[in-house]
Amino acid sequence: MQASQAEREAWIAIVLAAALDHEILEPQDVLHHVTPEVLARHLPPDVMSAVLSASLAAGEMTAEVILRTAGPDVLARYIPTEVIWAGVRGGAKRVEIPV
Repeated sequence: MQASQAEREAWIAIVLAAALDHEILEPQDVLHHVTPEVLARHLPPDVMSAVLSASLAAGEMTAEVILRTAGPDVLARYIPTEVIWAGVRGGAKRVEIPV
């Protein structure tokens, strides 16, 4: 049985959220791969607008602000899986988890 796109997105969101919660990943690990260019290309205008508004309110665009505004579920839905997975692999290697 093959997973649906929604199931794959949910799984990636869970993995990403758990890795962040358990400090396997740091916000910067994610944004090393999910660059501003990737965000601009893949996020829908309303989400990108929310990211920009939150960044202006914070006075800077940081990985933390981006992840707080467009959390793991949003990133998993819109950002290509291979981009998110590259961030997960990078964080896992940094904390010496074999991937």
